Amino acid sequence: MKRLMTFLLSIVLLITVAACNELFEEETTQPESTPDIADVPVTDDATDIAEFLPPEEDEILFPLETRVGFIYSGVVGADPLIAMFEAVREQLAETLGAETCYIEDVRVLQFEQAVEKLIADGCNVIVAASVKFSNVTKWAARDFPDIAFISFGSSDTALNLSSIQPSLFEAANVCGLIAAYNTETNKIGIVADVTMYSEYRIIIAFALGAEELQSEIYLNWAWSTHYEETRAAVLDLVEQGCDIIFVYQYDEYAMKLCEELGVTVIGFAHDVPVHAPENYLTGMYLNLNTIIIEEVRGYMYGSFSGELHQGGLSHGTLGLIRINESIAKQGTAETANALIEQITDESFVIFSGEIVPRENLFAIDRRVDNVISEKNFSEPLTDLIYSDLTIKE
Repeated sequence: MKRLMTFLLSIVLLITVAACNELFEEETTQPESTPDIADVPVTDDATDIAEFLPPEEDEILFPLETRVGFIYSGVVGADPLIAMFEAVREQLAETLGAETCYIEDVRVLQFEQAVEKLIADGCNVIVAASVKFSNVTKWAARDFPDIAFISFGSSDTALNLSSIQPSLFEAANVCGLIAAYNTETNKIGIVADVTMYSEYRIIIAFALGAEELQSEIYLNWAWSTHYEETRAAVLDLVEQGCDIIFVYQYDEYAMKLCEELGVTVIGFAHDVPVHAPENYLTGMYLNLNTIIIEEVRGYMYGSFSGELHQGGLSHGTLGLIRINESIAKQGTAETANALIEQITDESFVIFSGEIVPRENLFAIDRRVDNVISEKNFSEPLTDLIYSDLTIKE
């Protein structure tokens, strides 16, 4: 009799538990898949343990409320690189519903203050949108371990720090070949800012592309925001006989000046045709949307773990402006596409040969036989304007 009672009680308990489980399953909605969670702390340079931990599984049934703050070294509306990040901000809102804001014209010495202001404003993801911030972003990631950082131009990573170091030299090499294919004087000018991302590698890659067709390169340095210097640099190149000018600066002024002078220009901006509609030949730009959106998505769902992104033409990280067929020579597109195919399938290596030490700040650090002239129009910066650190939407 006692065994019978025990058996009956066991059945009742099983029915009760099953009913409770069925009720729980009806009242809760589980996601189709739960993102992987990497919750093991890692050491950074064998020092302190990074404390950035993604949320627990029961906290990520819905995405985390995310506010992304961008820190710019220049001014919105006057900087082609910032325009590329502004496109990312727009896409973040459209695809993820993430709130975004920014602080512009920030000097390196103000970076930590800008970070603190954005955190106080509710930002939990911060994008350092300039290569100038590479070093300070690394330290900020250590000081604020519960904030996710995305650094442009750096190679540093940590559990709460991802970096973007695109292979922009691939696009520059193609632009160099396009310039050499189209020049009539066999002289190509470059106006560049020494503070640009990977400036020496970009210039050398461009020069090597032009060298394929034995074109001569004339290089002038000028600060992007100093229009008098930039104007003098452009006019000097024209005077030396350059009929195509490659502009690698933060500002669009040089592209507009080339348009005014009737000089063919290759620019660094996603909207080169807007700045030089009649005289642009092509251009290059960064497509940062996919990388940053995926990083922010990772934070929202608890899988942000710190990665280094080094994509090139084959990854869609870089873009080339459609060739202006109204001024380009016949066969330009075919020539460019052939080189692009070789770069993407890695059958062509852009950099090879001896690397030599750089003698001074404004000298290229690799021997390129076709660089004929190199001049510096950049005066020492004495008029730095500091940001008021206003947060803008």
